Amino acid sequence: MSEAQDHVARLAWLDEESKNATVALLLVRYCSWHTDPKFGQWFGRARDALAQATSAAHAVLRGETPDLASLRAELDEALEACDPDGPPFEAAITDHLVFATEVLDCLLAPDDSDALVQVLERADELAEAHDEMAREELPAGHELATVDFQGMESDARQADGGTLVDRRAAVQRSEKFADLYARVIGLSYSDDDAGVGG
Repeated sequence: MSEAQDHVARLAWLDEESKNATVALLLVRYCSWHTDPKFGQWFGRARDALAQATSAAHAVLRGETPDLASLRAELDEALEACDPDGPPFEAAITDHLVFATEVLDCLLAPDDSDALVQVLERADELAEAHDEMAREELPAGHELATVDFQGMESDARQADGGTLVDRRAAVQRSEKFADLYARVIGLSYSDDDAGVGG
């Protein structure tokens, strides 16, 4: 059994609200980097879609019921405007939009364990890729050059895998992750990559 499958098995006994909150935290961790002003004029539609996705995640975490089906359709439209074979930064945007759609699919079908395994495995891939990004793109000795997103992701799952009684602590944990994740992305792409150079 993979780590993702094991985690899904541990989540199976949770009530739907707690399970959805655990899934929504993934959006907070991996899709909050749209706030970096460097990328503001480079991918407006995708930025807005990611912003709406993270906003919906916070709504779920507050116990609200956002219109996830409409948001899912908006993410599809943003994805259609992206070129996954384009410049590296556009490929990164596409990866995160795909991830956001998969998380929304889990929220729309909370009993689909296969979809949840897939989204957890995708989160693992993003964590690993951005660990490598930090090591390869940041100068040696930079405070973030040895960041461990894979370890932080594993720790978050362990800490948040219960009934999320301390919802505030869970959100703060994910927001700390999101801040580091956004900083690595922001430092790894130049102004030219972001379309604001020259």
